[in-house]
Amino acid sequence: MTSYDPSEMRPEWLISSGVYVVTLQAEDRVNGYSAGWVTRISEVPVIVQVAVWERNYSYELAQDAQHFAVHILEDGQQGMARHFGQTSGRAMDKLSSYETRPGGSGTPILLDCLAHLECAIIFRRIFGDHTILVGEVIQSEIHRNGIPLIHNYADYHTPCQQMRSE
Repeated sequence: MTSYDPSEMRPEWLISSGVYVVTLQAEDRVNGYSAGWVTRISEVPVIVQVAVWERNYSYELAQDAQHFAVHILEDGQQGMARHFGQTSGRAMDKLSSYETRPGGSGTPILLDCLAHLECAIIFRRIFGDHTILVGEVIQSEIHRNGIPLIHNYADYHTPCQQMRSE
């Protein structure tokens, strides 16, 4: 198994994806993390899946959480994505810097995003170094119009090698 080294560019990191913030709550603990692995897997009912890395504080919460919320970020919100992806919820309350409201389940909903989908967890399973949470959408809302943020490796990492086209 290959170890994780964020300074090393790898082909799988070029798979296109959006950039999201996922919030979850387990009892009195709340946290949010940046996610690139969010997928809609059913239209009726709307069901989505998210992946949580085993080294994240959110991973601990994901084991007991009953709900999560996916927040679709807007192009230009890389700073928000870096905040939720590069700081630890073990060391600070990452949500305190952002305006939130409780969703129907109590899960924090970020107001500064294009849209959110609040989900009830219906399936969870560990795959490698991530836990997959599958949730049925119980509430969703478009907050404003805009262009969704698409992941660009260089926005979040300094690669040790530069890619070349030949």
